[in-house]
This record gives sequence, C-alpha cells and structure tokens, in this order.
Amino acid sequence: MDPKIQKISEVMRKAELLIQKELEKSPENAILVASGLLAATRNLYVQALGIEGAVRMFEAVADSFVITEEFMEQFKPTIH
Repeated sequence: MDPKIQKISEVMRKAELLIQKELEKSPENAILVASGLLAATRNLYVQALGIEGAVRMFEAVADSFVITEEFMEQFKPTIH
C-alpha cells in the first residue's frame, strides 16, 4: 500500500476511535465533536498550505459533496 494512503488510513482510524469515545459519553454532542475536528483540520491546512491553499482545499471538499450527492441521485430507486 502507498505510504501516504497508509498514513491517511491510520490517522482516520485513530480519529474514529476518538470520535466513538467522545460520543459514547454524550451522543448528542456529535455536531460539537465534528466542529472540533473541523477546526483542527482547518488549522492544519492553514499551517501546511497557508490561508489561500486552505481555502482552495475547503472549496474542493465542498465541491466533492455536491458531486457525490449528484452522483447518488442517479442511483436512487424509483417506485413505478
């Protein structure tokens, strides 16, 4: 496996364990946990890419949500 993909996978697993631990105590705090992770992610992108690079990264992520949603719309079952 590509070392970069392996690192991403490893960090995702660790983050998901942290999320599960946080939500185990208070599942109603899901949005607060997500907000904390998003803020930490933003800070990392700003540190690594600068403000403009971070903005471009978040724009690309937002675009991917739209693209994924449009793609999924094509496969929704219909009742005839």
